[in-house]
Amino acid sequence: MKPRKQIVSKTKNSSEPDFTDSQTWSGEQFHRAKQSAYEYYRLSHNSADYKKWVLEYIATDESWNNTIDIFKKIPDSRFHSTLGSICRLRMRGMPDEHLEWNKHWESLAGTTGTPKPTSYYINKFLTEIEERASSPVEEEPQEDDKEDKKVEKYVPTIQERIAHATSAMSEFIEQAVDDFLADKITDFKSISVLKRLREVNCKQPHARNIKLFYEPHKKELEDLMNPPKTDNMSELEKDYVAQLKEGYSHFSSKQIKALYSFYIAVDSACDGIIAESKANRKPRKMSKKAPEQVIKKLKYKITDEKYGISSIEPHKIVSANCLVVFNCKNRKLGVYYTSIEDPTGTARDGSGLTAKGTTLDRFSEEKSVWKTLRKPVEQLQEVKSLNTRRKFENWFETVTTTPTKMNGRINPETILIGVY
Repeated sequence: MKPRKQIVSKTKNSSEPDFTDSQTWSGEQFHRAKQSAYEYYRLSHNSADYKKWVLEYIATDESWNNTIDIFKKIPDSRFHSTLGSICRLRMRGMPDEHLEWNKHWESLAGTTGTPKPTSYYINKFLTEIEERASSPVEEEPQEDDKEDKKVEKYVPTIQERIAHATSAMSEFIEQAVDDFLADKITDFKSISVLKRLREVNCKQPHARNIKLFYEPHKKELEDLMNPPKTDNMSELEKDYVAQLKEGYSHFSSKQIKALYSFYIAVDSACDGIIAESKANRKPRKMSKKAPEQVIKKLKYKITDEKYGISSIEPHKIVSANCLVVFNCKNRKLGVYYTSIEDPTGTARDGSGLTAKGTTLDRFSEEKSVWKTLRKPVEQLQEVKSLNTRRKFENWFETVTTTPTKMNGRINPETILIGVY
């Protein structure tokens, strides 16, 4: 078997935390930064680094600097990540006590008491290490015993590494929301989420995590802007709506719409990253001509930030009974029906849609039509939620604009919405 490559926990875009101005931060901001810093030092450094930082801190502390020679002789393995992280953060500007964080900590569910200063924990850990060092030294084990007592170094799982990288990649989103809530900015027009995610090398698994995290925030604002009728609500639903209104009572309707639009942009940007990853994925090798080869010359638009939509994988067009497309230039939504439908849905040869170069083939010129959307942003969000052909056709009939016939051409302004 080939030897496995060593997994490195350090992420490409992570940088060491800096707490220089942390005394001016809010309690929630300090809490989030502190937790992220502990995780960074735990995954990205080792015992030798922790010992180095402890010695640097001791040299600046009057109550411990006379014991620095003792700590230099202590093995690296005695210095754990918690002590090393605290000492490093103190050297990088973290205060001994943060009053706003204390208040935030006390307000959290399940917490009791006021947090102690960081110097309390440093003194506690240093005292334990010093006492252990002064105890009688155990007999050095033989070489064979050393091999038996070797402890495997902890290696973070793939999910842990993805979660850590995702947290760093989405920091600009959290910062933008914090600035908006603090009235530092009035809208999010200057923030291109898709561009920023590309800059931090966001991939498909990171985009999925970010999309999943912000989905409840978007849903909450949707419920606030479009509450159900009170006559049909249960007591639990009425209480939920009342709490939503109370929680957002200090926001104007304009601010709520701006925040909701930003969450829509985050969701669409994540869909764009996912769509790009699927489009760039190398097709599976097959003995016969694969769907990927059939549509390899097809020119289409992968994602569109203005309307918040992304294309499906183009190979799904082959053998589909119908295809829904949207032209971003003229705001037309169209549906292509195949002229040779496969009722069994088994993708039999010679049935369903296919492509020749940049043009669709085997589509019905009579049934396939375009309709112009008057409110494309809202209507396209509705189309994305229609998961069956019957639901889409019922919805498409409600669009009252004049239908026009389609020519089968797929151009760089065409988004592939879905297939049935």
